[in-house]
Amino acid sequence: MTRRRGQHLGQFMNLDSLVDIVSNNVGIVVILAAFMALFALLNPLDDSQAVVLPSERPPQRLQVPWSHPTSKNHLLFAVRGNRIQFFDLRPVFRELAEQESGGAAAPVTLEQPGLRVRFFPVTNQVYCMEFTPADDAGEGPLQAERPDSKWQDVLRTFPPERYVYFFWVAGDSFAFFRGLRQTLWERQIEVGWRPTRAGQPLEVCNGFEGSTGFQPQ
Repeated sequence: MTRRRGQHLGQFMNLDSLVDIVSNNVGIVVILAAFMALFALLNPLDDSQAVVLPSERPPQRLQVPWSHPTSKNHLLFAVRGNRIQFFDLRPVFRELAEQESGGAAAPVTLEQPGLRVRFFPVTNQVYCMEFTPADDAGEGPLQAERPDSKWQDVLRTFPPERYVYFFWVAGDSFAFFRGLRQTLWERQIEVGWRPTRAGQPLEVCNGFEGSTGFQPQ
C-alpha cells in the first residue's frame, strides 16, 4: 500500500515539474517577444534601412517558329561565312525565256555575278534549279547595313505582303542569320530557312512553295 502511494506521489511530482518547465519556457518566449516589440518602437527603421524585396520579373514572351503554308512568292538567300547573298532570279528567268524551245527540255547552266544556276528537268513535269554561289559573294554584316547595299535594296523592293524570305544557312553563320531574322520579324516579314553543309547543293524544284521544307516559320 505504501509502495503504491509512493508511485502516485512520484507521478504527481513529475507532472508538476513538466508544468513548471513549460511555463518557464512560455514565459521566456513572451518576454522576448515583448522586448523585440519595444525595441522596434524605440528604434524604427528609416527608408534607407528598409529591406526592399525584388519585384517579380515581367513575363517573357517566347516566340517559337512554326511552319505554315503560304501563297506568297519566295525570295532565296544564302548565308555563308557571315555573308548574305540574294539569288536574284529575274535575269535567270529572262535568259531561260530566250532559250530556243522545242522538243524535250535540256539542262541549261547560266552564269550570274557571284552565282551559277543550273536548270534541269527531272521528269516531264518536274524541273529543278541548282545554285552554286561564289565563295566571296554576298555582303557582310556592316556592308549589309549600308543604305546602298543589296540587302537594303531587297528590303525596299519586295514588300512583306507578297514575299517570303527563305534562307540556306551554313553552320558558321547561325548567329548572323538570327540577327537578320529578328530584323525581318520586326518588319512583319515571314521567314523560312534550312541548314546546309559545305558542298551541299542548294536546290529547288517547281512546286516548292507547297513543300513543308520551304514553308515560312
